[in-house]
Amino acid sequence: MKRTPLGPLSAAALVLSLTCGWAQADNPLKLLPTPKVLKVDGGSMPLTAESRIVATDPKLKPLADILADEILLVTKLRPAVVAGEGKAGDIVLTINPKLQADADILTVHGQEVLKTREYAHTIAVTDRVAIEGWDYRAVCEGTSTLLQAIAIEGEKASVPKMTIKDWPYSDFGAIMVDCARQPQPIYVLKMAAEICRLFRIRYLHLHLTEDNGYTFPSTAYPEANSVHYPPLTPYTLAELKDLVAYADARGVTCVPELEGPGHSTALLDSMKGRLGKPGSNYPTDQFLPTTFPILDTLVGEMCDVFKSSPYFHIGGDEVGTGLLGDPRYVQYMKEHNMSGESAVWIVYAQKMTEIVKKHGKKTLMWDGMPVGCPLDKSLAKDVILYTWFPAKGRSRAAQDMGYTTVTVPWNMPPFEQFSLFTCNDDVLTPKDKILGHCRPMWEMDHVALANAYLPGAPERHERTWGPDNVIEPDYHKNRLARQNVRVNMIVRPVTLTYGGAIKDGLFSDPITVTMSTIVPGGQIRYRLDGKEPTAESPLYDKPFTVTESLRIRAALFDKDGKRLGNITVGDGYQYVNRQTNLTTGKPVTASHPFQREDKPEMAVDGEVRLDRYWACGTTPSWLQIDLQNVHTLDRVQVFPYWDDVRYYQYTIELSTDGKTWKRVADASANTAPETEKGRLHKFDPTPARYVRVNVLKNSDNYAAHLVEVRAWEAGK
Repeated sequence: MKRTPLGPLSAAALVLSLTCGWAQADNPLKLLPTPKVLKVDGGSMPLTAESRIVATDPKLKPLADILADEILLVTKLRPAVVAGEGKAGDIVLTINPKLQADADILTVHGQEVLKTREYAHTIAVTDRVAIEGWDYRAVCEGTSTLLQAIAIEGEKASVPKMTIKDWPYSDFGAIMVDCARQPQPIYVLKMAAEICRLFRIRYLHLHLTEDNGYTFPSTAYPEANSVHYPPLTPYTLAELKDLVAYADARGVTCVPELEGPGHSTALLDSMKGRLGKPGSNYPTDQFLPTTFPILDTLVGEMCDVFKSSPYFHIGGDEVGTGLLGDPRYVQYMKEHNMSGESAVWIVYAQKMTEIVKKHGKKTLMWDGMPVGCPLDKSLAKDVILYTWFPAKGRSRAAQDMGYTTVTVPWNMPPFEQFSLFTCNDDVLTPKDKILGHCRPMWEMDHVALANAYLPGAPERHERTWGPDNVIEPDYHKNRLARQNVRVNMIVRPVTLTYGGAIKDGLFSDPITVTMSTIVPGGQIRYRLDGKEPTAESPLYDKPFTVTESLRIRAALFDKDGKRLGNITVGDGYQYVNRQTNLTTGKPVTASHPFQREDKPEMAVDGEVRLDRYWACGTTPSWLQIDLQNVHTLDRVQVFPYWDDVRYYQYTIELSTDGKTWKRVADASANTAPETEKGRLHKFDPTPARYVRVNVLKNSDNYAAHLVEVRAWEAGK
């Protein structure tokens, strides 16, 4: 779909969108999102080595332990965790099921959409900090506000004396992470859960199915993710259960998505026709007798892992057209007065909603039908609609038909005009049934997710938590930036600095890496290859110099080997290996036309860098270099494209006349992943004017890619 800008809202529409019947508090502490009630009393309560976290209910012990570590990362002090009664200087956590919000909150209980006054929390800072919440999650939300409010002056930490009462405007504040196009390691998803916690974003929606792969590990159908596209790797059950427990302990609920009937090519391919015709642009086939029994099993397995979620997302985005000519669909559409893709979407929704209901969840679904396909009123009671599709009046039509909706605008208004009530070209009102808002984060790799997308997660949540909250002119430079600094102390507890010349993510001279943390006695463990560091990874003790590409991952551990906070994900910096050799700048030809700008000359430019390579769209194919004179060679180094997963199979041949060839290296059986170091092939001294690399196979796709080919005179 093409993204098109949305013009400014009218003043009347903006006023309407920001009128939700609750006057927001002033926000002198720059908390994010703004609490409903906030009074700053003056003065502060010091946090000292004697401060404790008191869990008045055993259920709060996990949260107390988490909060103690978080306070350590912010203040260098780790309060002791105790039970019983609080005293001056303590942080006291209490569950109070009688605590009520001061306004109605739209939510879901079981299968029913209803209004409640649950979910509130209070904070009272006097000579101690008292945090009460309606339930465990509400107490979590109170502690997230506390972490934002802590003041640091030199080596001293304190909490402003204040009174807060707060609650969400509606239940479903969420971000969505795309886990099925590019790998999203569990440690990055834990980072997403932590950021949700620290900004009171209640749900983490996991998009687990795509054309690229089905990333949930089915026990009943282990073949369900047998087809997936590298470097995508399905999760294990242990990983997902660990993620859910991690998020639950922080008051964040993970919501799974099983996408269908479109965007599920890999699942259909894996199931070999039992869910529909394999191949692109074919949706799930609702009329096969095997389809819904299999989906029922898959949904049940996912619900078993994601027990804490009251919601299950069944997909529904951008249904393919591959079955529109099928006689069964033609007949069904005729009998039910339907047109276009609506039959595919609606039948799938009807069947899947019954399955989800059977498993005790409430159905979420994308409004992913093309323009011209009307919604079906029969689904309004059972389906909560992600109003995503940018058709004119679509959100309004869904509300008028009786749907409860989640605001997920494709077209965004100017940031300061966004609220829970603005969705594409529609402006809804507090009278409409809006369960919340979800901010989708599509297609990015995990580095972009960690370092670019997640820092913006709270932007839209400000006016999801409170649709009439004021967005100050310097919001991004002041409040958002300020709170991201605080969040980074917890989520990214190791600071990375680089000494040397880095430009556009590239460096060719040695650079120096320095790591630091504010935690006294903390041990920094790291890896340079992009993998998660453990307590057994190399220990950082002093700055070091590198001449290789960097994908630093650093973690902080205490003296007992317990990790503190999340993983610091360093941006990727590519080392450009520059070297003049016999192939540099020499004439080069190829067996097939090159792709785009990926000319054969790229493979002999003297530089090893991922953005400069020769590519053609088929294998087998060859690249041939004319050294212009006969040389006696004894080694050739080949640098295929690398991404940690793919491998290439090839042979190397030499010739003095371009007609008679001698094979000097054979990598035709290689299955080891390629790296930036390439492969150096040594052989007996051989006269040659021409060097030819025959690319036989690429494990990822049908194309050939060579970043660089180098050759050297024997003995030199």
